Amino acid sequence: MRKVNFYISLLVLGVLTACDNSNRLNEPYHFTELAMQPNMTIEAINKHGMVSIEHLSKLKRRYRWDDYDEKRTLIPRAERWHGQLGAYDPASSYIWEIFTPRIVAVDSQLHFTSLDEAKSWLHQSSTVMDWVYTDDGLVVGFVKSTERNQVNIEVYQIYIDDEKPTKLQGSRPSNVSVSFHRLEK
Repeated sequence: MRKVNFYISLLVLGVLTACDNSNRLNEPYHFTELAMQPNMTIEAINKHGMVSIEHLSKLKRRYRWDDYDEKRTLIPRAERWHGQLGAYDPASSYIWEIFTPRIVAVDSQLHFTSLDEAKSWLHQSSTVMDWVYTDDGLVVGFVKSTERNQVNIEVYQIYIDDEKPTKLQGSRPSNVSVSFHRLEK
């Protein structure tokens, strides 16, 4: 009986810890570098299907693919991580995602000093992600991993010397659609 009580206590502690969002901010830092703009919706198609990402607020996004629809609040990065200073959602632990997929999400800017550096980043990371992007450097990655019950959705805005590119080699602008919606009152 003591063993059962111990496991129940451990389970309750785990649930309370998983539900604790106190480490999440409601606002990005003043230095946070996000790719998405207010009221922006991006639809992208790659070999894994179609994904829609909707900007709901500074850190809240709505992700849709197949028959799935979920809102997530991103966590702003306090310091650079692999060059990124945007926001992310690392997904929850496997144990809590029994019936729904884990969503790993990123919204960030990527700053490079040359087009070659940007092309190199897109190429080296393409072994995992099928990137689709526009000539001006809006990049979307979307991949579903059924064995991990996980979906990765990443949005980046590439900058070359603090400017958006004008012609990014390998772009597939017909696979990325951007629109802006009005705020409902």
